Amino acid sequence: MVKRPFLAALLVPLVAIPLLTAGAQTRADAAGRLSDALGRMDNTTARLEMNAVAQLKGTSAFGGGFDQRVHAVGELVPPDRLHLVLDGAGRVQELVIIGQQMWVDAGDGLRQMSKVSLGPLGQPAAPLQFVRGPGVAEFAGFGLARGMVTYRVRIRLDSSELQARMRSDQPVDPDSRGVVEVEIGLFDGLIRRQTLEVVEPADPFSGTGLDAVRTTYTIEYWDHGRRLEVREPK
Repeated sequence: MVKRPFLAALLVPLVAIPLLTAGAQTRADAAGRLSDALGRMDNTTARLEMNAVAQLKGTSAFGGGFDQRVHAVGELVPPDRLHLVLDGAGRVQELVIIGQQMWVDAGDGLRQMSKVSLGPLGQPAAPLQFVRGPGVAEFAGFGLARGMVTYRVRIRLDSSELQARMRSDQPVDPDSRGVVEVEIGLFDGLIRRQTLEVVEPADPFSGTGLDAVRTTYTIEYWDHGRRLEVREPK
């Protein structure tokens, strides 16, 4: 025979989960949670890890394409400080950004430079800024990020919505498409993981034999609110 208190403890979460899920599936709820999470992250330090993969797909006559991978770990200190140690980004091994200043280690120590092309990591706030912009935020289920239960928000992007996020004069091919997915801590409202996937056609007249380029950035955040420092290199 099952004791009544035990049975009640078992039934409460079973009843609560459908109710929670039903409320979470509205677009307004997804957009509201995402906006709140971005606001919290604007003032929250965090450690981060990024994995970027560029998959270049082509015809078998040209080898079928290839992958390029970049891995980075570091610290984000809002509003304008970022430190990263990188692997796979060419000669760049370490990066420090403070405000409008940037220092790069290309194998000979950290030296101040004007600009280095590193995709969404060219500015400290760029990864989170990329989440902001036009597009419809939709509930995409629940997940896990580093052991934390997350509320997932997905935004599907057409070429115009991608262009708005690029914040540059570089044109986006009209056939390009993208997806942003953000995982928000269910109990603390902080961003735990964000993924950006962009598929764009390759130039048919380039002579490379490539058909399309699929680029995926995955950034995980943890140790939110810890005392972290990013100092100007000496």
